[in-house]
Amino acid sequence: HEVILADSTSVNLFKLAMAALQYQAGRNRIITDDLNFPSDVYILQRVAQLAGDTHLLSLISSPDGIHGPVEQLRDQLDEQTALLTLSHTVFKSGYTYDMAYLTAEAHQRGALVLWDLSHSVGALPVDLNAAHVDLAVGCSYKYLNGGPGAPAFLYIREDLQEMLENPISGWMGQHKMFNFDLQYQPEAGLRKFLSGTPPVLSMSLIEPGLDLLMEAGMQAVRHKSLLQTNYLIGLWQEWLEPLGYTLNSPRQPEQRGSHVSLGHVEGLRIDKALIDAYQVVPDFRAPDNIRLGFAPLYTTFEEIYRAALALKEIVELGVYLNYSDQPPEVT
Repeated sequence: HEVILADSTSVNLFKLAMAALQYQAGRNRIITDDLNFPSDVYILQRVAQLAGDTHLLSLISSPDGIHGPVEQLRDQLDEQTALLTLSHTVFKSGYTYDMAYLTAEAHQRGALVLWDLSHSVGALPVDLNAAHVDLAVGCSYKYLNGGPGAPAFLYIREDLQEMLENPISGWMGQHKMFNFDLQYQPEAGLRKFLSGTPPVLSMSLIEPGLDLLMEAGMQAVRHKSLLQTNYLIGLWQEWLEPLGYTLNSPRQPEQRGSHVSLGHVEGLRIDKALIDAYQVVPDFRAPDNIRLGFAPLYTTFEEIYRAALALKEIVELGVYLNYSDQPPEVT
């Protein structure tokens, strides 16, 4: 009754951000950070424009490009803040915010909070009710194992559902939709935040992935994730740091999601060599991040060892020199 599958993460973020601003009439600030996923920032920029000339988006800078600017975010919250919105686990470094702490700080100043859970859900326990979260969005194609094209989800705390309005009204959110009335009348509760017809086949593929996570248990998933990220960081310290690799993720396990970013001045060419010569598939995120994600349900420690060994050989043997430093369209 608080989570529903719908649309994409971007569309859901737009819906909830616009709904929050309309509800928070008289407040004109949106606060986020520069570690947020760029698409989220683009949407927030447009949301601020659509909400009116007086609305402002404040982008708070990380102190090091790795850790979230927690104190600065807290200090920026004021009586004009309508919405604080952040990625719970940030996409480059894997830094994970203390959700309950920042939500409480925002509530003390009357702001709503909207979390993007795309790099958290399915990788670590997320208790939205315990943290008193207002709003959240996330995807199902990453750690929830929904696969390409899987729909996203949105969360609205139950007591807020009748107070917020969907800015993209559509057939699926219409009361008695098969009456085909021309006057829109929203369905009660969460259902009114549906818009268009859902991709039924893609939705059906999410269920077995969720079943596997529920069978394993999120505490066990998180335990294995921490063991695996710690293992890679240990190999980085022993093998890779002497070769010029930097750790671009938090060292503290409790501040880290289920991916680790390593930096190198030749990061892009190393990334290409990993994929082409070693069949290890990371992401590259500019300027130098080689991002390695671990899905604990099926990623093995042997695979992590092989990936670290490949990173070592690519630099020691100069394999990366065989590859262009021009970025491809998709990284």
